[in-house]
Amino acid sequence: MLPDMDDGVVTDTSWWRKAAQATIRRYCGWHVAPVIRETLRVTAFGGHTLLIPSKHIVDIQAVTCGVVDLTDDIDWDEGGILRLDTACWPDKLGGVSIDLTHGYDPLDVPDVIMLMETLARRARSQPGVSSQSVNGASVSYYSAGGAPLSVPLLDIEKQMLDPYRLNWGLLG
Repeated sequence: MLPDMDDGVVTDTSWWRKAAQATIRRYCGWHVAPVIRETLRVTAFGGHTLLIPSKHIVDIQAVTCGVVDLTDDIDWDEGGILRLDTACWPDKLGGVSIDLTHGYDPLDVPDVIMLMETLARRARSQPGVSSQSVNGASVSYYSAGGAPLSVPLLDIEKQMLDPYRLNWGLLG
């Protein structure tokens, strides 16, 4: 028997904020804010250019392919492009590790932070309606243990997030 995914989850304000963050991250394809340092393992397909899942690189601490350190051999830009002129990237799944600092300071993206708060508030107060009857006055909600199944983005909210969204490698 598999454990319940929501076992012990308390749907308080913090939980809804995390759900809203996850929705924004899923739509944008990366974490957006805050500035964090992490190691990404990415797939390369040969060539000299590598796209990193970030729209705001602050610094790159290290780039390695296996045991080969390529940190001093790369050029990069803030928008997530790494260029290797001295050789080609390997054609290998997960073949490149990048230790980097990236993301926006929350003070630089107040629109994203306010959207996160709006999504959390809306999800808390208006769970998703799955069906509705007028004369019978019944309403059904999408839910899992009383919580809505998702925190949906409105089209206008998607448009607001589009400048932060990775525009390569995403479906939908």
